[in-house]
Amino acid sequence: MNVEITPAVALETMVVLRPSGQLAAGESRARAWSAWEAFADSGVEPLGFYLDGWEGDAPAALAAQLRSSVWWDRPLFVAPGDAAPPWLADGAAPYAAALAASELCLAVRRSLPLNPAALHFDERVLYFLCLRDGAQLQPQCDRASLALYRYPMVEALARPGDDADACLAGLTRRRLLEPAELVDRTRHCRTCGSAHIHYLDVCPHCTSIHIRKSPSLHCFACGHVAPEADFHADGALSCPKCNAMLRHIGVDYDRPLTQYACGSCHHVFVETQVVARCLDCRTTAEPSTLDVREISSLRLSPQGRAALRAGQIQESFAALDSAHYVPPADFRRMLDWALATHARHGEMRFALMLVEFQNAAEVIEREGASRVFLMLDEFARRLHELLRTSDITTRTQEECLWLFLPFSSPEGLAARLQASLQGAGGGAAAMPLRTRIRHLEVPGGLRSGEQAADLMARLRDGA
Repeated sequence: MNVEITPAVALETMVVLRPSGQLAAGESRARAWSAWEAFADSGVEPLGFYLDGWEGDAPAALAAQLRSSVWWDRPLFVAPGDAAPPWLADGAAPYAAALAASELCLAVRRSLPLNPAALHFDERVLYFLCLRDGAQLQPQCDRASLALYRYPMVEALARPGDDADACLAGLTRRRLLEPAELVDRTRHCRTCGSAHIHYLDVCPHCTSIHIRKSPSLHCFACGHVAPEADFHADGALSCPKCNAMLRHIGVDYDRPLTQYACGSCHHVFVETQVVARCLDCRTTAEPSTLDVREISSLRLSPQGRAALRAGQIQESFAALDSAHYVPPADFRRMLDWALATHARHGEMRFALMLVEFQNAAEVIEREGASRVFLMLDEFARRLHELLRTSDITTRTQEECLWLFLPFSSPEGLAARLQASLQGAGGGAAAMPLRTRIRHLEVPGGLRSGEQAADLMARLRDGA
């Protein structure tokens, strides 16, 4: 018997998968598929799954099958001492502990107003974490991955057409997921995003890789410094520049620090230049210009848990709440502070900008909320690239995005934002988001006695 159905909670049962008899060499995976098919044909509603007695890659095969099935959200445990798929299972535990954890997941599942079968990809990821208190998505180092790290659990929850990397980036940017424990820090090519970077020492004069360490000599007569080989002539030492004979070290010449010599341009130097070369697209760049990313385990944030319980994961405009975002009250206080500072120090200048999405409701009705989210998520990514660390954003309404821009001219940014919105249109067949961008500058656009609320009201009303 490959499958054991253990009653646990009314209407749902704990499914224990065991191999029948001894496993012959190479038979583990085949037995695993047989056990899964036997369960699938049983017609029971699983509370959770418990693997006992499996070897080799059978647990990983069963875990992958579970995560791609209609029971993708169910807990999966293995017996202590058995081989556990570290990225796809909930862990190893005695049966009693696995049963208790599965019953807790059931209680949470019943408290959420969501249908697991109808969830979008990003909702599935958040739902999976919400069922498991304290659960984290663990990154796995994979040299075959372009980004060097990937999240196997998220990939297992994906369906055809889903992009795991884009999903995690969007959920993190919307602050529905948050970093838990820093695992690594990687550097990526800005052209293709690859983390496969090769570092090279090159000549600082011509960037050739044909360099070598070479002892050098310093002629006291003319100050010429060159590789020692250049000073050898007829068994003696002589300066190739002034032809002075170098007989006594410390009197006629000395040996400076070990230097490098370039075989291409013959330049002599003490320190090499280091460049970064992408192994995927072959782009060469300065190491300081690489995109630095922190790789962390990810957990459900309080905002993510609240949004999931309220059924508001697909709230499109949350994508605009980037790392520059502050609550509206804090935004107005910052604006009042800037006005007070300008009153005392006239050199303090700033710009206030309002971006309004005028036809968002119409686009949502025609294209669907998921399409609008994708468009706004792309716009939010580009907005993050355009803003400086000193810039601040907020939203007073779903369709109103405010930007506080210290010591900035708004015209150029407004043009780039318009171009970004056009580029994030979602394809030729998609209905475009119609936007209106207004801005004013302080002191040029400031009226006597105005405070933050007055400035925002005037800009909103178009006065």
